[in-house]
Amino acid sequence: MTASAWQSPHKDSKSRLKHLFETKALSDCSFMVGKTNAQLVLGHSVIISAASPVLEDKLKAPGTDPKVTLTDVEPEIFQLMLKYIYTDSVDVNSETACDLAVAAMAYQMPHLMNACLEYITANLTTKNVLQAYGLVLHSDDSELKKKCEELIKTKTKVVLADSSFEEACLDVVVAVFSLESLDVESELDLLNAADRYAKHITKCNNVNSETLDIRKVLQKIRFLSLTPTEFAKGRATTTVLSDSDACAILANVAYDKSTTPMPEGFTHIKDPRKIKHEWYSEMKFKFRVLDINNVISKKEDKWSDILTFQNTKWKIHFLVDKQFIGLYAWVNWDEPKIWSCNAEIEFKLLRADKGEPVSKLMNFEFSKDISNWGFDKFIEISKLQDPNNHYIEDGAVNFQFHIKADKPQGL
Repeated sequence: MTASAWQSPHKDSKSRLKHLFETKALSDCSFMVGKTNAQLVLGHSVIISAASPVLEDKLKAPGTDPKVTLTDVEPEIFQLMLKYIYTDSVDVNSETACDLAVAAMAYQMPHLMNACLEYITANLTTKNVLQAYGLVLHSDDSELKKKCEELIKTKTKVVLADSSFEEACLDVVVAVFSLESLDVESELDLLNAADRYAKHITKCNNVNSETLDIRKVLQKIRFLSLTPTEFAKGRATTTVLSDSDACAILANVAYDKSTTPMPEGFTHIKDPRKIKHEWYSEMKFKFRVLDINNVISKKEDKWSDILTFQNTKWKIHFLVDKQFIGLYAWVNWDEPKIWSCNAEIEFKLLRADKGEPVSKLMNFEFSKDISNWGFDKFIEISKLQDPNNHYIEDGAVNFQFHIKADKPQGL
């Protein structure tokens, strides 16, 4: 075989790198990947080092032979990470997206992490919301964080009942139990969930055994919002509370001027959780953009019909940027009076094959000063036009909007 036997058919660097990824030809480094059932993975040190400073440091570490041991990532996820490094292809699904995002964060690959978060945001469910919430929990400004919290608040009982709750990291469960608004009948729902969680609590990578304490969860339960009968019923069906804690709580539940102190760190809040926000009214409507490829090529703006709702006028603005499609909601844009209206809007890009749509949620207070809000980067144009995604049907794309709004003030 001559030196150019495999090179000549590959006319561009992308196809050559794909060949190297698939065949491991000329590989010069190796990784033992996985904690329990470790697998040997071959690679090319220059290509891999160029994508991840963490892997570069490991490959350059003294004593590397050049085998590197990686116990913080599973073989399947590492292979997906390598595929991205070699081919720029983000190959994820609902089973792997969160784990790949965690790996991308650990190995300092922000572009891959952002791609994973975009996928997760568009495919958020009650089954993956807690894992997704863990990824962005400590982010100050995150679209995904807001969407996770909204789903948790409105589908609390479903989220707590899912098996994913038992596997959630402790800081995530504490954060959920700290939310002001939860769709629960009473704090007994949280106590029962905490009891179940205590039986299955797992050690996460970001906590150590000393901080893995179920009391951190119990401290967020508003026991003082329960009646003595309710607390006694909950205590009788759970084992997570110690006898001393239960006696102290009961004393305070039974008598609001009790001299018995609440257990250390437990909340003194007596008010029950706010149930999910009750919107004044809501509506759904669809918006179809015809001849979408021509619209994109000409970078045309499109507007939906004007709809009257809650004594306000609404319309949707579709706009094209260099790489992204943007969507904005406009409310009473020409109203001279001082007014405001809080609204929640779910934007959906529907699929022709009836598959999972692209969905983004926003909650915003519209006013005379700010009468429009939305997403600059709702979806990448390349993803919209990819026929494998089934977003275009008969040359058109279909959007659906679900608006929930409070009664406008000032009108």
